[in-house]
Amino acid sequence: MMSLTMTAIHHKLSLSAVFGATLLSCAINTSCGSDPAVMSIDPATIQFDEQRAFADLTYLCNEIGARRIGTKGSKKTRDWLFDNINSLKGWTPSSDSFVAKPPAAARRRGEITGSNVFARRAGTKAGEIWICSHYDTFDKPGFVGANDGGSSTVLLLELARQLQGDAPLPGMSLVLCWFDGEESFPPVAWNDNVNSTFGSRYVANAKNEDGTLKDIKAFVLLDMVGDKQLGLVKDTTSHNGLKNIFERTAQQLGDNNIFVGQRKVSDDHIHFRNLGVPTIDIIDFNFGPTNSYWHTTKDVLENTSADSLGRIGRLVLAALPTINAKFGDHR
Repeated sequence: MMSLTMTAIHHKLSLSAVFGATLLSCAINTSCGSDPAVMSIDPATIQFDEQRAFADLTYLCNEIGARRIGTKGSKKTRDWLFDNINSLKGWTPSSDSFVAKPPAAARRRGEITGSNVFARRAGTKAGEIWICSHYDTFDKPGFVGANDGGSSTVLLLELARQLQGDAPLPGMSLVLCWFDGEESFPPVAWNDNVNSTFGSRYVANAKNEDGTLKDIKAFVLLDMVGDKQLGLVKDTTSHNGLKNIFERTAQQLGDNNIFVGQRKVSDDHIHFRNLGVPTIDIIDFNFGPTNSYWHTTKDVLENTSADSLGRIGRLVLAALPTINAKFGDHR
């Protein structure tokens, strides 16, 4: 696969300029709102500091470690995220709390309080694009979740750095969300409704009840995106328009082989999808031979790479203008 490491490239086109160029194109071409073509992309203009993101991942794994819901590691992660977000221009952090109830046969007992973390960057247009991750780790001794939870957590943080600024973003507002409680409570098996995705289910239902779910025009979930042997699965339940945008954007970036097969995936996007929000799950669900590293103590830094973080980071950044064009209100 083509490496897109850009550490030696010094040319930079601001993301605001990219957003603005695409939205202007759509204003001229009235068909853009229904099926916008991916704008011509020069990979050298899409900046993402994968080495800084990998340094964050190293800190997350070596200094914080396990981040199970309702633990000291979880709180330390939230504090670290808040400290970083507060240092960036234009982003407003917040959090919420919810209660997760492990099934009767789970090792952990009683009600456990979880907390989701959000960062919002205002735009000039109505509506929001959500880019999401989960930061909690699977409940297994010695598990640090470098790929599963860690990679997407640091990727969102680096996206926030790349998209910071004083002026509102052209187009819709951006919301970054780090969900808590994505993982199931072992030894009980994953269940979409009672033993997994506790934080995202809480947010989707709460926003549906208070009427703000309609503000989310597109929802992008990132999970397990640091695999050294990166290969994204096409989730068969994801929105076709979003799948097309990401596939065509990857082609524009010269990363034609980043998507490698397809399957149905249950993940944090499902509750938003079930309520009518256009969603996509960007996930590598083949971690190690036949996915053998998943939920094991082989989910460590050595089996992830900065290059993979960079490929996903640039893919998301390059796709955002077209997502704005297709899903935003340009009346």
